[in-house]
Amino acid sequence: MKANPPEGCTPTELDDIFGLSCRRDSARLLDAVAKVCAEVKDAHGIELNDLGIEKLWEWSGDGPDGFGATIVGQLLLMALERGQQIGYSVDDLADFLHTANGSGSTH
Repeated sequence: MKANPPEGCTPTELDDIFGLSCRRDSARLLDAVAKVCAEVKDAHGIELNDLGIEKLWEWSGDGPDGFGATIVGQLLLMALERGQQIGYSVDDLADFLHTANGSGSTH
């Protein structure tokens, strides 16, 4: 992955841990993150699970491409990784979100 990172990504070290710094054009931040995660998993078999957000309790309602969206992405990646570790599928997690959203949700 260091020698051939996904398009728009640069290998980097974050506190002596390998990471990627990525810039992608996309309709929304989470769309870009999802595409990079899928590409890395397909090409290298590695599940990305961190966007580098350390203070998840901080919040910014600055729209679908701002810091708040990065926090939401971090929480979703954490839920995906940890949910799968205890036996939840992606569909289980999506169903949870749809159900928790109430009867007005669409699937």
